[in-house]
Amino acid sequence: MLRTVRYAAGILLAAGLLAACGKGTPITSGTATPSPTSPPKVSGEYKIPGTNNQPNGIVAVGSTSTIWFTAGRTSLIGTLNTTPAITTTPTPTKNSNPQAIASGPNGLLWFTEPGTHEIGQIAVDTSGFTEFYLGNKAATPTGITLGSDGNMWATDPGTDSIWSINQSGIYNQYAIAPGSKPLGITNGPDGALWFTEPGRNRIGRLTINGTSYTEYVVKTPNAGLAQIVEGNDNGIWFTEQTANKLGRLQVSGQLTNEFPLAPAKSADGLVQGIDGNFYFTDPVGSNIGQFIPGSGAVKTFPTKTPGARPTAIAIGFENFPFESLYFTESAVNQIGKFSY
Repeated sequence: MLRTVRYAAGILLAAGLLAACGKGTPITSGTATPSPTSPPKVSGEYKIPGTNNQPNGIVAVGSTSTIWFTAGRTSLIGTLNTTPAITTTPTPTKNSNPQAIASGPNGLLWFTEPGTHEIGQIAVDTSGFTEFYLGNKAATPTGITLGSDGNMWATDPGTDSIWSINQSGIYNQYAIAPGSKPLGITNGPDGALWFTEPGRNRIGRLTINGTSYTEYVVKTPNAGLAQIVEGNDNGIWFTEQTANKLGRLQVSGQLTNEFPLAPAKSADGLVQGIDGNFYFTDPVGSNIGQFIPGSGAVKTFPTKTPGARPTAIAIGFENFPFESLYFTESAVNQIGKFSY
């Protein structure tokens, strides 16, 4: 079932330029003084129009310098631009409860809609929505990522399945272990799909052609497996929300370590920064956490608003060697910014 709705709305885009000039004697020798740097911190919070939208998923689109997010409770897709300004647009179907969102080919963004058993698609110019019904009222697509085959791949804890969907909306369903409840998903360095299975306390792997499915046991019982990413070391890294740990798995399936994340209280969303460190959301402690792989050190940085409950996190507009991360604050209806 294919449902298409068109909108004429556009995105507000703005860019800020800062220039400085002055008079004086030119420097012809010596060493230039480095630019001052600021310590890592939550540097901004941006209110979403309306109340109690409960933002869930978040992704950055570099070509337009725009942050995109989902708001599950009010079924909105939102953008945060560089002004900064936030705009929101409702999904075509009410009560779709959009969750994760990811960039796909051809200037399209894709998001999961567990409330209506659909996967949604929207152009970066917001010219139109398309929703693809998965043909199963038990389906609750949740996590989503772009696969190495150019298709989008989504987890479905409702039917214990992994779905693939191509750019035309043609989809396939791949059943995995009963009770696995897959959640986070990423495209791995081996071209396969890797995903968390909190229901069975395992990490799953599905080949890109959907023919081979393997599970790997996580040593810590009832770890509360959440999000998962590919590391720059060709490892698979994942958060354990209940156990408050960060796990690493080799593509061979060997679990190399589970790192405690105290003083953080939990660990949910996860990204790896351009500095090689991992950054995660700590919804219980209302922090952004930093994990340094070389030493295993963990640092936490509180949100400006107490009790904000940060969840999803994404790398924002890069200005090497500086970088910003953006994250959802589900309890206070805001998008947060972390700078380092």
